[in-house]
Amino acid sequence: MKKTLFLVLTLALPAGAYASGAGTTAAPFLKAAMSPRAVAMAGAFSPLANDSGAVFVNPAGLAQFDNREAGVDFTNYFQDAKMGNFSYAGEIANNRFGFGVTLMNVPGIERRSNTDSVGVVPDIGSFDSNDLAVSLAYARKNVFPGALDNLDAGVTIKFIRSSIDDNNAYAFATDAGAIYHATDKMNFSLVMQNLGTGMKFEDVSDPLPLSLKTGMLYKLSPRLNLTGELGEYFRDEKFYPAFGAEYWFRDSFALRGGYKFGYDTVNLGAEVGLSLGFGLKVAGLGVDYAYLPFGDLGNIHRFGFWMQF
Repeated sequence: MKKTLFLVLTLALPAGAYASGAGTTAAPFLKAAMSPRAVAMAGAFSPLANDSGAVFVNPAGLAQFDNREAGVDFTNYFQDAKMGNFSYAGEIANNRFGFGVTLMNVPGIERRSNTDSVGVVPDIGSFDSNDLAVSLAYARKNVFPGALDNLDAGVTIKFIRSSIDDNNAYAFATDAGAIYHATDKMNFSLVMQNLGTGMKFEDVSDPLPLSLKTGMLYKLSPRLNLTGELGEYFRDEKFYPAFGAEYWFRDSFALRGGYKFGYDTVNLGAEVGLSLGFGLKVAGLGVDYAYLPFGDLGNIHRFGFWMQF
């Protein structure tokens, strides 16, 4: 029963992982594919997105920095479910590109047979669920010079595989994003995610969680980033406004926080939607952490490491 509860609430987290709405969508783990830095800011990261984690959130962000960077993060969700991301950003012939891998495993899901002669549904073992997404992104800075200066754009191509027991389903999808640098202190973003084929297990095909997000970044000071984002999941019929903040102390230690609206706080608790975290960086190496309170279901801790070279 607990495993079933987890599957129903899979990835229904307050900083980028969302519960299903009116529609049924496949590969919900795609909604949680982001770095701990983005998670700690309630997922309101698309207008900032200036690290390798941009490959998961807004590919246009890869054009905002020049370094090569690799990052990895991981977390344990409810009932021993595990998720991890790997991201890389680099440059080839003056073109920015990114690579990302997302993995999720839900072990020990109870298998039940048909009701027996006395009305009992016996337990006949367990099975696992595994998800994989491989992303390849391309970004370009100032794509329309002279016509619309200061506009960065990017696109991501994804291969997606989901496995439930012995059944596999596959899909391809694309993300497209843009960041407009209105001033030195203000960015605007627009991102479409998960436009692609459906995923079919045997005879049933479900669409991917198509979304459109728009965001704004305001740099109140060189150390303080304030972000806001509006996210709409069309097939799930869910709307999530969010805001986040990041403050850097001496360019080596950051405090982060945010809140995402749109969750069932009546049943899950008033703290659902809140996210907190911090980051450390020294000599091109960094550590990020995000904390997500999730009411009676428990708390989520997400850890990440990155390196620039």
